[in-house]
Amino acid sequence: MPKRKIIVFVAIGILMGLSVIGVTQLVKRSLWESLEVRVAWLIVTRYCPNCDLQGVHLPRANLQNANLQNAKLNGTNLSEANLQGANLTQVSLQYADLSLTNLADANLSGANLETADLVGAVLSKANLQNASLKQTSLRFADLDAADLTGATLLQADLDGVSGL
Repeated sequence: MPKRKIIVFVAIGILMGLSVIGVTQLVKRSLWESLEVRVAWLIVTRYCPNCDLQGVHLPRANLQNANLQNAKLNGTNLSEANLQGANLTQVSLQYADLSLTNLADANLSGANLETADLVGAVLSKANLQNASLKQTSLRFADLDAADLTGATLLQADLDGVSGL
């Protein structure tokens, strides 16, 4: 077989391989853009850092030890969920419903919890360093041994809070 034909066949093979890889990446990217896929991924793996899950409804979800670092969770419903030990560093939870949620031992350092509902939430031993809790409802929340160093509690509702 002449060298020219071999080179042509090799080039075609490489181009076909690259096309398959490109299509695969496109399909993966398109699937990941689906909110349902991201939610399912989170439920199964408990791993979704940097995810955009704004407005999802996950009441009573078991997300113990989940990694949601830098995730966008504005307006989510995580009421009565188990987020014990979760990595929620730099997460955005504005307007989120976290009522009766277990956040014990969770890392919420640098989190934005402005106007969130944390009524009756368990935040014992949680790391809330530099978190923003402006206008957050913490009524009857458990903050025993929580680290609030540098946290902003401006206009937060602290009625009945334990541990302060």
